[in-house]
Amino acid sequence: MKIAPTKHTPLVDVDEKDWKVLISGVSIPENAYMHFKPLEDLLNTLNPEKVEQVSFTFRLEYMNTLSSKAFLDYLRTVKDQKQIPISVMWEYFSDDEEMKDHGETFSEIMDIPFNYRAVDPENRRDNRR
Repeated sequence: MKIAPTKHTPLVDVDEKDWKVLISGVSIPENAYMHFKPLEDLLNTLNPEKVEQVSFTFRLEYMNTLSSKAFLDYLRTVKDQKQIPISVMWEYFSDDEEMKDHGETFSEIMDIPFNYRAVDPENRRDNRR
């Protein structure tokens, strides 16, 4: 499942074989829940007897409050409702400590340790339309 990036929305790429979810880019949609509905629908179909773990990678340049809430809800869906273990790689540009702080806040809210990776700002890609 893939949602193409735009000027206001991130790339969402789900490897349904290995259950790896990548969310990368800017996330400032007008209605995050409507935009990410395909991801929400897919996560709601997960079967704990068939899926051992879901791995999320976030590489966000910026996200609005509604995106933040939606992402937390999707993590909770897998971890709490589906009772499937999750792992989270929180990538942030090394010149953006605020985004690292967001990851640390998410980790505290979810009550699981996240892995963090600083990415060279030169590796920013303008993958938006």
